[in-house]
Amino acid sequence: MTFKKYFTVEEANSLVPHLLEIIPEIQSLSQTLSKKFPDVKKAWKKANENGGSLQGPEYLVFALKFNSLLNGLKNRGCVIKGLDQGLVDFPAMREGKEVYLCWKNPETKITHWHDLDSGFAGRQEL
Repeated sequence: MTFKKYFTVEEANSLVPHLLEIIPEIQSLSQTLSKKFPDVKKAWKKANENGGSLQGPEYLVFALKFNSLLNGLKNRGCVIKGLDQGLVDFPAMREGKEVYLCWKNPETKITHWHDLDSGFAGRQEL
């Protein structure tokens, strides 16, 4: 896998304050979308029958904000790995090999990395 951007530890660490702010907001929006709008889920299931939902406009406001925040992180080169757990990876090069620098909310700096295939369970200290 080839990434558009590789982060240094310093570059990834410079984004941590932003992540500490934005990840809880994204998590909150995700929970709101799944809990506050049960009518929308029903409407999705009935979409092929021209179903709808009175909650649609309000849902759309939350969904657009959620997508905007996620896309903002992705556009910076972050890889969201586990929204519920607050896991964000940063593509990096380590000893000539592609790896991920690994951050988990509420860590205050990047202290771990893992191979592309090993995931959080394969985290190793820098």
